[in-house]
Amino acid sequence: MAALLKLISLELRKYRFARHIGYAAMADLAILLFLTMIGITDYGAEDYAYSTYPESFMLIDTFVRATFMIFAGALLSTMITLEYRNKTLGVLFTYPIKRRKLIAAKLVIIFFFTFGMILFTDVLMGSVLVAVDHFYPFIADSLTMEQVQVLLLEYTISSLSAAAMALIPLLFGMRKHSVTATMVSSILLVLIVCSGFNGPLVSINSIVAVHLALGAAGLGIAGASMLRLETKDVN
Repeated sequence: MAALLKLISLELRKYRFARHIGYAAMADLAILLFLTMIGITDYGAEDYAYSTYPESFMLIDTFVRATFMIFAGALLSTMITLEYRNKTLGVLFTYPIKRRKLIAAKLVIIFFFTFGMILFTDVLMGSVLVAVDHFYPFIADSLTMEQVQVLLLEYTISSLSAAAMALIPLLFGMRKHSVTATMVSSILLVLIVCSGFNGPLVSINSIVAVHLALGAAGLGIAGASMLRLETKDVN
């Protein structure tokens, strides 16, 4: 565990990860502006996106998950796929460190960064929504503390499953060590799980069993990728 933590620390310094937090902050601002635009342009419509709190929070969560799952795809491309293509990992594999630990360090960073940013942004955007509605009421129903507690639990589960399923593009990117394949599969995954067929309340990812299964698949792919290091990918 100590060796893994040391590798994680080295990876964070190597990629100057603080700048990615800055990029995430810009993504948060873009999400806020986009959600604000929806609220203004759609106001007064029969199917107003912010007509109730459940619909509002689901809309927020959908956009946040979509944004940071693609962000995770970009991190996979930079930290793993591109290093394979440029043979950088080949040099690292000559060090007296287990190969799977090198990849595990990268995947742990990507997973927890994605999880943390989705959860943080969900809570942040939800708080902004409640604050604005307090001063300028536009949501029909009210929000209780019991609903807040349930919402926090749902956000946590949603963030964990989204961070796990965001690792799925690794399966496609590692086939030919293609950055393009990694990013395209990440975008396609978002289109599949985050698009609604009856508004944001009804989407594939709103079905708990489906997004938990996809999350498990993402973790399975991450584990399989580490195991392949001992055979095919290093030959």
